[in-house]
Amino acid sequence: MRSQLKYAALLLCAATVFFSLGGCSAERMPEYYENSYDMGSDVLTVRFAYDTGEKDEKGKRVYFTDSQLGDVFSQCCDLYEDASELTDHTNANASAGLYAVNAPVNAVFDCDWELMGLLKRAYGLADITNGYYQPVFGTVLRLLEENPQPEEALLNEALSHTGTDKITVENSAVYKTDPKAQVDLTGVRDGYALEKIITYLDESAVVYGFVTLNDSAGVFGAKASEKPFEIGIAGETEDPSVMGSVQTKSGYVFVGGDAVNYQTGESAASDLSKVVVLADDAVAANVLANALYAMGYEAGQDLYDSTDKAFEAVFFLHDGTVKLTDGAYRTGLYHPVSADAKEK
Repeated sequence: MRSQLKYAALLLCAATVFFSLGGCSAERMPEYYENSYDMGSDVLTVRFAYDTGEKDEKGKRVYFTDSQLGDVFSQCCDLYEDASELTDHTNANASAGLYAVNAPVNAVFDCDWELMGLLKRAYGLADITNGYYQPVFGTVLRLLEENPQPEEALLNEALSHTGTDKITVENSAVYKTDPKAQVDLTGVRDGYALEKIITYLDESAVVYGFVTLNDSAGVFGAKASEKPFEIGIAGETEDPSVMGSVQTKSGYVFVGGDAVNYQTGESAASDLSKVVVLADDAVAANVLANALYAMGYEAGQDLYDSTDKAFEAVFFLHDGTVKLTDGAYRTGLYHPVSADAKEK
């Protein structure tokens, strides 16, 4: 079902976009089993606690073996592949998938139930973000893949076939009124993949740990110490104002930056260098991270104030200022590396 896995052991405390601070241990038994699945453009990494939470008849802790945790890791890779296939618009083998929906015809399509559920969530997030996220945007993205700087007339033509009014999702069917309109779910793929993986891990025998996928992370379980997971955030430069960590006991962390503006088809011009979103809904966190970046700080804060506070955010402005939503500020969610970082 998937291409050959590329297993590679990670070094403890490796400096990646996401890393766990304080992950090194002087104990004989390391805390975490670590592995990664490198797909070239995507990297899935896991850290699973060796501790089973059980003790033997002598009162000594019982640990998982590498083989046992390796089997769990392999299942996580399968789940990533499943999510990738579901959101792949080029997959012609999926008769009820995106490839069929994106066929250049006016039609009504019966969709795979799993795809239908994801489409409805994506459409809902398009409404919440006031169009700063748009799932019916495939014509523009395909154009930009061929030509990153297309002529204005070509871009406007592609934009005319975008919008959820062109492809309607209702009950168990998709109604397509514009034959050229195309759905693209790359904006929710990482969130959906992480959600499937973390749901599986929550039901597995593994006691706690976390998973990262590109610029995102999901945590599961609870440490015996009840301490939160500390997920590091690093910038592309050595500027300490965009480095630090977020502490959380649950949920998903996504970093947004360098996003497309779904209203113009161009790269978003933002007053932010990046934004970090924490939410219990992985798909929403995925969308919001990039949408908030495209909106900028003030509009992003307005969106937070107008919703049910189902997410928290840390905004990194270009001037080095770090702004936090109220919940993030009250709970001490963000911890800067530099004591000189300007914070709300």
